[in-house]
Amino acid sequence: MKLWNIFGLHASTDTGEVINKTDDSMFLRSDGTVYRQERNLITGSDGSVFNVVDTGADTRSGLTGMAMTTLYGFGKGDDG
Repeated sequence: MKLWNIFGLHASTDTGEVINKTDDSMFLRSDGTVYRQERNLITGSDGSVFNVVDTGADTRSGLTGMAMTTLYGFGKGDDG
């Protein structure tokens, strides 16, 4: 299972990768994968789907949010 910790302007994965948040609903990974967030669902251009289980970062509470993989993408290995 893949986990993201979501902060205000970026997310970090359980493998330590940092993914930049480019606006309120989009993240950009260093390999060019684009992730779009709509409410509690994040979908990646690689076919991955994450469910946001704690939206602390979205409420500006100062807490981190957390997302976990519900479906992983196509051919990207095990690093997402």
